Amino acid sequence: MSDQTERLLPKLSEREALDFRLIFAVVFVAFLLEAIGRRLLLRGARTEGGKSVIAEARAAACRCVPFAFMG
Repeated sequence: MSDQTERLLPKLSEREALDFRLIFAVVFVAFLLEAIGRRLLLRGARTEGGKSVIAEARAAACRCVPFAFMG
């Protein structure tokens, strides 16, 4: 299990870790496309403290994906 996965959800089985990585990848791509679209519409304006598009997408995915494993 990767360090990133262990930090976000520390007690996952191998199957849950694989599910987490797959969901994270899909959500990351969705947020990446959203961030790129927002930058294009706002003509290059940086948001969230001047983060890169990839950093914004990663941060958004890290905030959202753990909720899929609650409960």
